[in-house]
Amino acid sequence: MVFHRTDCHRSENRLTRLLGANVMTLKTRLGPFELDSPVVLAPMAGYTDSPMRRLAKRYGAGLVFSEMLSGEGTRRRNPKTYQLAKFTQEERPIVLQYFAVDPRMAADVAKVLEELEPDGLDLNFGCPVKKIVQYSGGAALLKDLPLLGAIVEAAVKATRLPVSVKMRAGWDEHSINAVDAARVAAESGASWATIHARTRTEFYSGRAHWDWIGEVKQKVAVPVIGNGDVKDAEDAVALRNQTGCDAVMVGRGAMGYPFIFREANALFSSGTPLPPPTPRERFQAARQQLEGMIEFYGEERAVRHFRKHAISYLRGLPHSAAMKSEVVRLTSGTEVLDTLEKYFSLLPDKPTARGSTAFEQAPVWG
Repeated sequence: MVFHRTDCHRSENRLTRLLGANVMTLKTRLGPFELDSPVVLAPMAGYTDSPMRRLAKRYGAGLVFSEMLSGEGTRRRNPKTYQLAKFTQEERPIVLQYFAVDPRMAADVAKVLEELEPDGLDLNFGCPVKKIVQYSGGAALLKDLPLLGAIVEAAVKATRLPVSVKMRAGWDEHSINAVDAARVAAESGASWATIHARTRTEFYSGRAHWDWIGEVKQKVAVPVIGNGDVKDAEDAVALRNQTGCDAVMVGRGAMGYPFIFREANALFSSGTPLPPPTPRERFQAARQQLEGMIEFYGEERAVRHFRKHAISYLRGLPHSAAMKSEVVRLTSGTEVLDTLEKYFSLLPDKPTARGSTAFEQAPVWG
């Protein structure tokens, strides 16, 4: 059975096709977790730090993942790596993701991270960037499934925490092996598998091949999270409907738009789409994120790191080009908030959808 990705055109007819007469439950089970929402936040390097994860939870994310942690950095207890692993109680359930290149590293890191008391660990077999794959990490392990299985098994045996995996569908178009890789991971003890429906060589180009997610869900016994091109609530429903996946992972669609979680939850639970946020609501979300970052990093570093988030909040909105140029030059939290508040207050006080190019303009990795 083959599943096809739907057109992204927004319309009432599309909602009817997606939902029909059925409304999906929000509850979903992943390993030992019963989640209140099937929509989860992806691990994204440089973005999904503790403040962003907290914001995602406030807007309805069922589960959040850390940025990918270096296996070697974690094993050596590098302070910068530990900073990435820090989380608050508000983020639970929280899964810490890392990459390892051999079973011993996988086990050592699992033991170190268990000390931080997260709710789960996730092994990355999907990162496409050169500096990871050239050392046989990330997506490179899709070319060596026995080693992939040994890494999963070592991590599972080293910790009492549930261990999951996130992977690409294959190295390239000639080696699509998501089913085999997910099966090896499951047989080695993985609690669930997240499938990013692209190959390593595709990076983030083109459309995600959702049919590959459906095949894994059909043929592998563990729960499956679907990932790739979920840019709005309708995509979240479509992906779960068409593939049967247990949960949906949102990455770029959540940048500057935590509202995607509440919108998807509403569509899943009632079949009725929520209106998009007002400018005031957008500003309040941006303010929460920046204030959280100042508390987490200190003001100077927070303002510097928030610039990319500010651009995401502005992306696709009317007359935002000049505002993007201005906000990246500001150096204090007060300046950033005052400038953003002024901009959003000038927009009509009504629900305002993101521009059609907002997702395509979002940054990618590699």
